[in-house]
Amino acid sequence: MKTFEMKVILSIFLLVSYVANGIEDGTCNLYDRRGLVETPAAGDAAGGAAAPAGGAAGPAGAAGGDGVFDISKCPNAKGDGSTDVTQSVQKSWDDACHSTANAKILIPQGEWLTGELNFAGPCTAPQPISIEIIGTLKAKPDCGAFPSGMWINIFQTGVKIFGGGTLDGQGCEAWKTKSPGGKALPDSLCITQCNASSAENINIVNSKGFNVKLVESHDFIADHLNISCAFDSPNTDGIHLGEITNATIQNTVIGTGDDCISIGDNSVDILVNNVTCGPGHGISIGSLGRYPDEKDVKNIMVQNCKLMNTTNGARIKTMHESPALTASNITFQDLTIENAFNPIIIDQHYFADKPGPSKVKITGVTFKNIKGTSLSQEVVTLNCSDAVPCEGITVTDVDFKYTGNCTNTTLVSVCANAKATFGGVMNPPGCPPA
Repeated sequence: MKTFEMKVILSIFLLVSYVANGIEDGTCNLYDRRGLVETPAAGDAAGGAAAPAGGAAGPAGAAGGDGVFDISKCPNAKGDGSTDVTQSVQKSWDDACHSTANAKILIPQGEWLTGELNFAGPCTAPQPISIEIIGTLKAKPDCGAFPSGMWINIFQTGVKIFGGGTLDGQGCEAWKTKSPGGKALPDSLCITQCNASSAENINIVNSKGFNVKLVESHDFIADHLNISCAFDSPNTDGIHLGEITNATIQNTVIGTGDDCISIGDNSVDILVNNVTCGPGHGISIGSLGRYPDEKDVKNIMVQNCKLMNTTNGARIKTMHESPALTASNITFQDLTIENAFNPIIIDQHYFADKPGPSKVKITGVTFKNIKGTSLSQEVVTLNCSDAVPCEGITVTDVDFKYTGNCTNTTLVSVCANAKATFGGVMNPPGCPPA
């Protein structure tokens, strides 16, 4: 197969993937999902039903002397996977939140079915409030059970989620209803304004929309998460960050139908360490520049990660006709990328359906010690904006082999509007000086 034919096939493949994810329609405002939603008051309705005030006429959370609110102790709560326990779980949070002693919500063994849950403050309980998930918390299959477009909404500083259990979004049927440019499907775990919080040792599977969305927070740790969705599930980003300062994602395995990790605007001081990604669309900065109020991204470190069978590897993507902002001091290093179509890519023409160029200034980006295999001829692609060319791009010690279907293929680096330097062992060779 000739290189040109391979390019055409790859372009069609990526276009189909993008259409399936519903972004090609310029009227689709998916990135609005990053947050900026009205914070529900503690005790607000869950799943559209009014929560009983003060525990008056509804199921009461049951706390033992140790401050544990065990949902299985609530009246009529059954972990059989079919009984609706939305109000029991909601009331357990409300009672824990309004406690004056250390509080923990316990999701024990069993399958616990719920609609929308709002875990909101302000709380009187000392921080952290713990949510221990041992069993499986299951989202209702019907998207109508999530009026805000989110399943578990956490709005409270100092929350610790752990336990080794599972959040099952039950999204398989919902994915079939997702049309290009259509309404976004409900996200599973939405963490907003949760400073000094963490999620550790949790399995998140089959989310209808984003698996984890972390926004408007600082000092957050995601550790030992296992996130899994089908490779063709639409818009199921593993972990999406936006308006975040000082966050760490580490020791985590992610396989989805979209970006394993997507880092949105106003994200500062982010560490991604020891993450395994695949299938999916890679680890991405962006997309940036979709909305007029976006702010700079800086100080991002992605290191010691392995990506397998992904469309992209290490990626930065920005939109046409963007506001003027900067993405700077970004490092991808010590990565293994196997069977990717775009192992290393800066794409400032992401969904270039508008005539004006991107005005996102990309500067101070390092790709270092990255090895693996490529399904396409282009291993390094620096496709920058002609309005604000990339500056300070350093590519060092990149070593790839070709594993695509074409014969007699020579791997290459391709650069446009990029001031880049190349060094160390380079296979393919870097771009010639501009």
